[in-house]
Amino acid sequence: MTVIQNMTLRAVAPGEEGTLARLFQLYCYDNTAWSGEDVLAGGRYDVCDAGLAEYVHAPGHTAVWIEVDGALAGFFITEPGMAGELPVQEFSDFFILKKYRRRGLALEVVRRVLLDSTQTWMVATFHADADACAFWRQAFARLPFARAEAWDDPDLPQFQLTLLKPAA
Repeated sequence: MTVIQNMTLRAVAPGEEGTLARLFQLYCYDNTAWSGEDVLAGGRYDVCDAGLAEYVHAPGHTAVWIEVDGALAGFFITEPGMAGELPVQEFSDFFILKKYRRRGLALEVVRRVLLDSTQTWMVATFHADADACAFWRQAFARLPFARAEAWDDPDLPQFQLTLLKPAA
């Protein structure tokens, strides 16, 4: 595995919401192996483009491009949430195009975004998404997080939830 050194993380800018919506369709397609989701009659997955645009515009939400040598290689989005009474920032959707997988890119994104953060993060992974669960287990084992704790939310039984807390 080669760590990608020429990776850039760049906020999705106003005006790029359509590109985010198109890449999100690829993300949905990629997930059909475990989700079983079908496309709608119009040939798209059931994703609200206006809702995605909120990650570009709403306070506390982020949508970030992952670029390699200036080319789009993926994205991630984050949003504010709660773990019980604890405010968290959720690392919600994370997508790397197949061309860029197995090169250390995803682990490098996690290192740059979550590892040294001073806020508490929540990573939510669908139990049915075996590849994502395996990736996060590896990331938690390989990276020196201050604290990674399982979180159980009875209202979200479909998710494996992990809280990443800053050092006390």
